Amino acid sequence: MDDSFVLGRLTSMQYSPRTLDILYKSSIITLVGVPLVGVLTAMILAWKRIFFPMDLAVLLAFHTVACMGITVGYHRMLTHQGFVAPAWLRLIILICGAMAFEGTPAQWAATHIKHHAHSDEEGDPHSPLEGFWHAHIGWLFARTNFPEVRKYAPQLLDDPVVLFVTRTTFLWMGLSLFIPYLVGGWTGFVWAGLVRVFLTTHVTWAVNSVCHTFGKREFETTDASRNHWLIRLLAYGEGWHNNHHAFPRNAFHGMRWWQLDLCDLFIRICELLGLVTQVQRVSPEAANEQRVRALRVSGKVDLLRMQLQHAAEAAQAEVERLFQQSIAATGDSSLQVRMGEYIARIADIRRSVSSPLRVKHSRLEGYASQIQIVLEQARAMAQRTASAVG
Repeated sequence: MDDSFVLGRLTSMQYSPRTLDILYKSSIITLVGVPLVGVLTAMILAWKRIFFPMDLAVLLAFHTVACMGITVGYHRMLTHQGFVAPAWLRLIILICGAMAFEGTPAQWAATHIKHHAHSDEEGDPHSPLEGFWHAHIGWLFARTNFPEVRKYAPQLLDDPVVLFVTRTTFLWMGLSLFIPYLVGGWTGFVWAGLVRVFLTTHVTWAVNSVCHTFGKREFETTDASRNHWLIRLLAYGEGWHNNHHAFPRNAFHGMRWWQLDLCDLFIRICELLGLVTQVQRVSPEAANEQRVRALRVSGKVDLLRMQLQHAAEAAQAEVERLFQQSIAATGDSSLQVRMGEYIARIADIRRSVSSPLRVKHSRLEGYASQIQIVLEQARAMAQRTASAVG
């Protein structure tokens, strides 16, 4: 069942916005947290029976290698060109990324570029605005969510390193399962291979879903991106997601001294050693300017949401009054159906406005226009009815 349907049901039950927010986010925590708790419980119960210290060590090693390959290689280096590395280092990092079982580097980059181009609006491959389940994993089952590389990342088709890893991705995926088997046998294959793939992909998908639903917004962006400390730990720095959406090319997602980011550390070390160059940074002045803008815009959005709630309530009351007058004057019970349609349109707007998810300022303005259109249509219908009766 799609969680957008669940959200709609919760809203229709007339919970307060705060209660609705708690219920919705609790369901999300369950969807994301239960699988992780289940894996941890299985590890504890299986410890030194069918899960051994070597399996744990290899699991952590391959999880780290794969996560760093995705975050440093696929994401910051390839997609956003946050730094430049020599061919041999790029090859190693992208091979590590291929071991994460998240697709080829070219396709991954193209999909992520499309995400930034349409973040949290129509065309975004994995926005929670289409439901949390869709953002987390459901988007993977629709081919339309994987754009043509030639459209979104044509430069990668001329990159020999990218093409080589793209053509051999299945080889590196297979090795990431075979090596744990060689080291630890079947238990190594299960825990450091299969379970590791589940954990790595689950954490990556959580950046798409959790970090567009939970957390704090330090910067104003055109989407619902947020910073989340737990995803930062699990995804080695990717949880500073609002920072990233505010400054996509910035190689360092942690933008305060206490915003630790393992990927930042890796890039800084490589820079000190002269292994990477042209590392993209954001000046403190630009960051502070964005923070000030975030406070100003956030206040405007909150005020507009409150105004829209009152406007929608008033509109619904007026529509009901106008139709009831027309029905009483004409005795035409079929007008009840029309009234239901109008009220349903207003209810959809109220549901969206009161959603726990962030709604863009432009979308809120569009809702205001829709409310006005509904009112004008209802008033015109009432006037026609009055003229016909007169």
